[in-house]
Amino acid sequence: MEIKPVADILLENALSTPILNALKPNEDNYTVLALQPKGDIEASAQGVRSWDRDLAANQFGKFLKYAKETQADLVITPEYSMPWQVLSEAISAGEGPDQWKLWALGCESIKISELESLKERLPPFATVIYEPLDASSTRFVSPLAYIFVSQSAQDNGEAKTVVLVQFKTHAMGDADHFEINGMQKGNCIYQFGGNEQNLKFISLICADAFALSDEIASTIHDRALILHIQLNQNPRNVWFCGCRERLLHYAGDATEVLCLNWSEDVTMSINSLRKQWNNIAGSAWYLKAREYDNRDDTLNSNHRQGLYYTWLQPYRSHALFFNYKPGIFLFNATKVAHIGVPGPVSRRRGPQLIRTCNWNDEEVRWVEKNTADDAFSAVVRESGNAQTEIKRIADANPLEVERLLALSAGEIEKKEDWYKVDHLDSCVIDSSEIILRITFAQDTHTKAMRFRTARLRRCSRLWEIINSEELPPALSDLKSGFSFRWSYDSPHQNVKSTSGKPATVIYMGEECSLTHIEATEKRIANFLHRSFLDTDQSLSAKQRFHIWYRDETGALILYDPLRYVNFAQTGERSPVDIGREE
Repeated sequence: MEIKPVADILLENALSTPILNALKPNEDNYTVLALQPKGDIEASAQGVRSWDRDLAANQFGKFLKYAKETQADLVITPEYSMPWQVLSEAISAGEGPDQWKLWALGCESIKISELESLKERLPPFATVIYEPLDASSTRFVSPLAYIFVSQSAQDNGEAKTVVLVQFKTHAMGDADHFEINGMQKGNCIYQFGGNEQNLKFISLICADAFALSDEIASTIHDRALILHIQLNQNPRNVWFCGCRERLLHYAGDATEVLCLNWSEDVTMSINSLRKQWNNIAGSAWYLKAREYDNRDDTLNSNHRQGLYYTWLQPYRSHALFFNYKPGIFLFNATKVAHIGVPGPVSRRRGPQLIRTCNWNDEEVRWVEKNTADDAFSAVVRESGNAQTEIKRIADANPLEVERLLALSAGEIEKKEDWYKVDHLDSCVIDSSEIILRITFAQDTHTKAMRFRTARLRRCSRLWEIINSEELPPALSDLKSGFSFRWSYDSPHQNVKSTSGKPATVIYMGEECSLTHIEATEKRIANFLHRSFLDTDQSLSAKQRFHIWYRDETGALILYDPLRYVNFAQTGERSPVDIGREE
């Protein structure tokens, strides 16, 4: 794998370096249009392409028209997806990108001999450039086509459409050695920008990740947007996660990795043998940004459109996952870095998903959707009789449900601001990238499904306890009616009686030790104590705080119900030494 500046390639072809909106390090936002197609794919010795040729022609043709309509600054499709016929027709009709825009399109496989024919046909509409490979080979290539407008380096400075084709440099391993035997490998990775005036943009094609060394990662990561297009059955395989780790583990906050895969549940036909992958999509936008707009309104707006927040703890990075279903995603994003921008103006918010479209077979077009299906409605029933209440809260604010369920289970961080999204256990992911989000329930990994089920069932048990069991005197008003709730005003309380009095009630199940229950009680009591300046209010809040659990016999136990009723202290200080490590 060799990194080559696009500027050098263009100079060899008497073309000047394009100025791209996405790579100007100023405060102006830029737009990204991404297609995550439905995977019905055929593979043979001829290469890889969509099974339904007519459907692919319609969907990708309408996608390129949509790219023109929206004037997106960066337009992307995953590996092996864009039909060359659709792309060549758009370019020949003058419907390619405008100046300052960049299309980075993973295209269907093609042989070098076929690409040479295309190169001969496209002039005068476009100049086609690619590294020299064996044109007599019967092997196919996995290509990424960059399409942009460049000025001629000659005196006339004529604007020309350029198609710069990059080839996959590393074969994907599989049981049948499909790419190992059938694919001709490239050698070059092209880099846009990277000088003092522009940010970097580099693309990897699927298994290129295997060849991304620490040396290359250290060279390209800074002030860079790295696109990783894939046709990948397991996008969180250790090799792909390792690629992201190599790019994100450096100090600094000017690295972004945008991974684009096909949608969930790909059907792959290899030599007419059809196989269901049962895969996740795994498309995601990773940001190493210190500045990030993590306000609930912003994250929830993204959520409703189909972009879901997680915190990638090992690399201190934001990881935003696309909805797994097929669709078009239109983003408005801040630049990966600001250079020479005054501090008050330089506010990097990250990507905002402003529009999602799904394909409508009857209308034969992409149709905008107001709300994406996050699959929560399919799992919320695990909360039993509490599901109406939980669904009501999720409809208003999905993050409040994540916090409410964490507090109701007693599974919160030791920090007083445990409710921040980078502290919530359901929003934090480790290097495996298994998504535990409850209100984004498309991850089918066993660990994710068990986590969601356990958390919702604890909530169900808590609901039944409040409604069916004898309650401590301080909570007797809940028998007249209550609702689950969570707010920043009282973040350590999770229910409110119909008379308006808040309380904290927790069910920790049978899998927690008494030591863990005691530690949880002290921690939350301390948080409640410090939430109120008035000592009477503090004591009242602690009296309205109770934990239930089940002992080794399965009996329901109310933990130390009289601990604050007979409290001998004045309430002027915490029963927990805040300087002590738990």
